Amino acid sequence: MFAWEWLRRDPGYRSAARACSTAVERKSLAARFGLIDFEPAHLPVPRARPLWRAEVHPFVLAVRSDPARSRGEEIDLRQFEAFARFEEEAGALHLLLSDGFRSIRIDAPRGTFADGPAYLAYRIGGLASAERQLLTLRRFLALCRTRRFSRALHAPEPRSRRWIMMLRASDALAAGAGQREIAEVLLSRSAGEPRWRSREPSVRSQAQRLVRSTRLMAAGGYRTLLG
Repeated sequence: MFAWEWLRRDPGYRSAARACSTAVERKSLAARFGLIDFEPAHLPVPRARPLWRAEVHPFVLAVRSDPARSRGEEIDLRQFEAFARFEEEAGALHLLLSDGFRSIRIDAPRGTFADGPAYLAYRIGGLASAERQLLTLRRFLALCRTRRFSRALHAPEPRSRRWIMMLRASDALAAGAGQREIAEVLLSRSAGEPRWRSREPSVRSQAQRLVRSTRLMAAGGYRTLLG
């Protein structure tokens, strides 16, 4: 969610998305930004549905259909039509289930769901990677059971207030605001008073850190939010 808000503000991303003329070119350029395909930059959260590549967003569950297994536990993706976005690429099907705030990513062989409900076998392996895959599987199973995204399994981000402030600072910098204006609006009204730098050294330090971290995030640091 937050990574998308940073990416859609990136002038390089906006320029690349406009430059594409073919589907092959689109996917090739989108991969440079960690996406399977471009998402319109004018769409904010929660309207956007960015499909991140597994190498930048490792919370991806790999599945395959197993027609030989007994019936009764098939999953019908038609029940998730309101949440689902599909993209196909080189024989693979990339599925995103998202309500705009919470999301579940699944990769499957092309055609897995072409014939309707499918019995899914889940591919999980590794150490750290297995933990991410297991969390994604638990989220998916909870969605299948309740038709809702589990709040318990999609825990709120404790740094969200800080990240929202950084996004606001980024918008202010893009509009030409200076450090003092940012400090006055986002940190303390005292920054608008004369000699605020000497009278409010702590506010000045906070503003400096905020601007510095904002610029680092805008320069590509937002990708760390995906891991």
